[in-house]
Amino acid sequence: MSTRTSNQRVAAKPPGRTRAETAPAEASTVLTLDYSLASLPSAQHRAGLAGLVLMLKWLARLPEKTRGIARILHLDDAGARVELDLEGMRRLFDELYAASMEEQKESQPRKDEPPLREEEVEQTDAKGKVKRKKYFIYKVPVPRAGLLLDHAPGANDAGLWVKLWRDMLWRTLRGVPATRLPFIARAQGTDNGDAEKAWKRLTSKKAGTVQLSSTDYLGAMDRNADGVSFEDAPREWFLLHFWPYVTQVHVPRALKLKDKVIQEEHAGFALVIPDVGLLQSFCEELPHALRERSTEVRGFRPRAALVDLVGESALMTGRLLRERLSQTEGARAYSALVLGYELVHLDKEGNNVRTYSASRFEPTVSMVDEYQALQHPALWDPLFRRTRLQNLVGGRPWYAGFDRIASTLPYTATFGTKGFRHDARVSFERNKDMESNESAATGPGLEQLVLQVARTYVGRKLKLKHGMEWDGVKDDPKKKADYEKEKERIARDAFLAVRSRTGPDFIAYFAGTLCSVPHHLKAEQFVRLSRALHERTEDVRTLTLLALSATA
Repeated sequence: MSTRTSNQRVAAKPPGRTRAETAPAEASTVLTLDYSLASLPSAQHRAGLAGLVLMLKWLARLPEKTRGIARILHLDDAGARVELDLEGMRRLFDELYAASMEEQKESQPRKDEPPLREEEVEQTDAKGKVKRKKYFIYKVPVPRAGLLLDHAPGANDAGLWVKLWRDMLWRTLRGVPATRLPFIARAQGTDNGDAEKAWKRLTSKKAGTVQLSSTDYLGAMDRNADGVSFEDAPREWFLLHFWPYVTQVHVPRALKLKDKVIQEEHAGFALVIPDVGLLQSFCEELPHALRERSTEVRGFRPRAALVDLVGESALMTGRLLRERLSQTEGARAYSALVLGYELVHLDKEGNNVRTYSASRFEPTVSMVDEYQALQHPALWDPLFRRTRLQNLVGGRPWYAGFDRIASTLPYTATFGTKGFRHDARVSFERNKDMESNESAATGPGLEQLVLQVARTYVGRKLKLKHGMEWDGVKDDPKKKADYEKEKERIARDAFLAVRSRTGPDFIAYFAGTLCSVPHHLKAEQFVRLSRALHERTEDVRTLTLLALSATA
């Protein structure tokens, strides 16, 4: 990475803005910055370079008259060379931190500021009672995020994807009011000198570093526990202005058990910072991928922005890019496009911004492809889906962990819900065709054998105890309802019996009860099932719980 300067005439200053006087030599300086992805120190810097490239490309497409110089001289997958003068830097920062003053309702009046006006709105509570709620109207700065509006589905100011990004920015990265000054100044039509400060740092002939804040670089502090300060070279620090504009924002959902029912609530923001591997390709494909995001809404957020795990945010971003490349380039191109993702889960608590977790996730191509099968509406139950996602991210079998869930949560939150049963059935069906070659050559694998045992047991019990078979009731609504009711009861009793047994007790119940009815299994299948029952007891127990759920 290098810096070069030359002299060139620049456009006059735009009217209506107060700016510091600029020396003629400084105003005529042209700065050339060379960046190589391989030489940048972090994923945030590499994402920042991608953000700078996208911003300069977007500025070049705007219909308004160009101010100064802010352009790309060279771009390839390894890096970029950009050229700026002071007026171009000002234009770049003016778009980067563009904002406007807009009216906003607040439920409480501010201590030191009278509202523009007060409004009363009729609201209906949960009991159906109508109440009047008073709101106080204030003017607040709202980031414009023009680049993101250009990438949004529908590309309009009302886009919920852009609103989500703005909410994240104001609550976390710019959660402290002092960090919002660049936006506030532009919303009020003034200038806080940030472009000039950046210009002086980049053109200074003195070797020096820039002290980083957590707004510049996530996790930065004045000094760490070893007394080392967070500092950066000016050219690298400059890139940190742009990484938020390629960062994808999602909303993790926390699950709470209330009144024996699983409920969801939003839990802050998940930031997905792509570690760009191919710069030019990434900058070409990301805008197209973002415009193809779903506009379906759930509550006041885009449905696709809601995730059950922070790691799911990376899978969702990877799926968008993978789908964009799948028709032309394929899996190989995707694996090189992004090297991984930095994931940060954070939110504002009171006056403090809390970081709940920070990690790096490198999903494989097969993991991204498998994720497609776990998305809404394939799976209905949030707890079931979360567990499947945890297993996918952790590289565990799809059924891992469900025994603990069944043993620690109420029946009404697992087997007792229609969504849980549906998801168990769908998961068995989905994984039927994903058995190993060895199992495929010798018949059904362990998962399908356990499912077959559960289904046969429930079906035989229905016939023996109640004389019911599907062919005899499917055309009679009343008999069909009785059939489903008894089927659920038999499966439930077996589920509860398995849930209360472990180790030898479970083996005895499986062999003595579930296998007590005639089963159409070949001898080698019985041998395989018997061996697994003793050597993989916990796996068979977990699969049995799920199979009984699927059967119900």
